[in-house]
Amino acid sequence: MTEFYDWRIPGTWVEIYDAIFIPAMIAAWSPRLAELVDPRPGERVLDVACGTGDWTRCVAARVGPQGRVVGLDISPEMLALARRKDGAGPGDAPIEWREGSADALPFSDAAFDSDVTEALADYVGSDGLVYPIEAVLARARK
Repeated sequence: MTEFYDWRIPGTWVEIYDAIFIPAMIAAWSPRLAELVDPRPGERVLDVACGTGDWTRCVAARVGPQGRVVGLDISPEMLALARRKDGAGPGDAPIEWREGSADALPFSDAAFDSDVTEALADYVGSDGLVYPIEAVLARARK
């Protein structure tokens, strides 16, 4: 269903976000963020507040098919678009898209080697989020 928001741009809010804001603000620096986080082949990486998954896909290419990548977001609309855009290459880790909240992570302790919260600070100002994220990491954050 096509909707029009105040800007008179056709599409749902997620489609507008993905068509306008991702190319303008996120697409250019997602590969750089993947370099800074530096996930290694075979690692398990959690992307908290993954949105439509642009950074998630960058890291999947870096950890390779033996790695594990999970994109977690509270928005089912964002995750639906992430799933539609998911075009993992033969050398990429498969991506698991999960709906969930950063303050109640649905993972066991030490389930991941590293994480990123690329956009989480834009939406949540609670210092308490650090603790659930660190609990699911197998080693110290990079």
